[in-house]
Amino acid sequence: MQKIYDVAIIGGGVVGCSIFSELSLCGKSVILIEKELDVATGMSKANSGLIHAGFDAMPGTKKALFNVQGSKMYPSLCKRLGLPIKSCGAYVVGNDIGVVKELYNRGIKNGVEELYVLNEKELRARLPMLAEEITCGLYSNTASIIDPYLLTICLAEEGVINGGKVELGFEAQKIDQDSQKYKIYGKNKVIFANKIINCAGAGFNEVSKLIGAEEYETKYRRGEYYVLDHSEANIVPSTIFPLPSKDGKGVLVTPTIDGNILVGPTSYVSDESTKTTDFGLSDIRSKVSKMLTNVNLGKTIRVFSGVRVIVGDDFVIEKSKIKNGVINVAGICSPGLSSAPAISKYVVKELLGYNIKHINTNKIVPYFRLKDLSFNVQNKYIKSNPDYGKIVCKCEAISLGEIKDAINRPIRPTTMDGVKRRVRAGMGRCQGGFCSDKVAKILASENKVKMEDIVKEHKGGYYLCGDIGEDL
Repeated sequence: MQKIYDVAIIGGGVVGCSIFSELSLCGKSVILIEKELDVATGMSKANSGLIHAGFDAMPGTKKALFNVQGSKMYPSLCKRLGLPIKSCGAYVVGNDIGVVKELYNRGIKNGVEELYVLNEKELRARLPMLAEEITCGLYSNTASIIDPYLLTICLAEEGVINGGKVELGFEAQKIDQDSQKYKIYGKNKVIFANKIINCAGAGFNEVSKLIGAEEYETKYRRGEYYVLDHSEANIVPSTIFPLPSKDGKGVLVTPTIDGNILVGPTSYVSDESTKTTDFGLSDIRSKVSKMLTNVNLGKTIRVFSGVRVIVGDDFVIEKSKIKNGVINVAGICSPGLSSAPAISKYVVKELLGYNIKHINTNKIVPYFRLKDLSFNVQNKYIKSNPDYGKIVCKCEAISLGEIKDAINRPIRPTTMDGVKRRVRAGMGRCQGGFCSDKVAKILASENKVKMEDIVKEHKGGYYLCGDIGEDL
């Protein structure tokens, strides 16, 4: 007999995976459906990794409420998942004290703690690299940074080991309702569920159309970034923003949890494509030079972009007024990452009406970086398994043992980028130039497939296209 899930979640971004984990911990029968070959392949992979304090969002909005609630939940969440989190604080700097005070007052109304208005002398004592035109700023001591894609992956894994099911590469083609039960049709499979949560991000309207639920006018804004080499890790002690504009929080400079520096993003109306442009990258160069004097973009190892999906001025998190048993979660742009834990609690308790007491408590095995361990501990690992002594990615010092471990976890990566997001093989200075072939061979061997079947990230994007010399 076909299993009927309590809830089917469509969309494997950070919010979808957070709700998935929460439902599984509460003992509900839940399935996470993702059309791509891995979780964290949409907006969640192009996230800056900032846990915002919550002073930017307008008081009274869902963004303000869930941002402040969610940011307070992250220390315990990261402890539960075995993920690093760094409380580095954040500055907003500029030359308009009126706007700085407005942000301060907004933050106080939102319930943000440890906010401080700084004059020029106070600011430059902390940040001597500020450009000449900067005269004032706001400091938030509760802002922090995490790894956004590893967070998403770990939430999905936690859901699996607590009884949830993840269905990757499943694109919904048709959705019917029969006696309050939903039937979600894929190419070769049908999934049955009593309720559906639409967390499909940029694909929200496409899924909603299949369900027959609400569709929303959607806008897209592209955000491009520079990624700087580890050599630049100490150029800023905290995340530094300019004063915000109507287009967003502006071009920031921030450390990452893994020791790189991010510079960006842009924010302009776009389509759904995540291309980078000369216009966008030039815009970043111009704006960052007006804020800081010590950013050397000549140390760039990569550029990338993400797309914000915007539905009006606030998050949409609601019961459908058209279809029973459907929850709409749309427009989760910034501060979506910061808000994700609080959104998941709200959806489970207030919208689905479930008790949020955790009755399943299986803990995932934490990811670890061998290079971060002491020399003696490293030797113990190598003695127990020689694969930990075989370095595959020299830039990031990632071993064969770490890659094999990542492939054999509750959600098995089958793509090159899936391995990269889990252990950082290919994220260093050479961007996979020297280790990609090795990673592809390991993937093929561990998953018992041919090298020709390995893809970089998306279906059809094969790593190998043919032998060199063919048809020459």
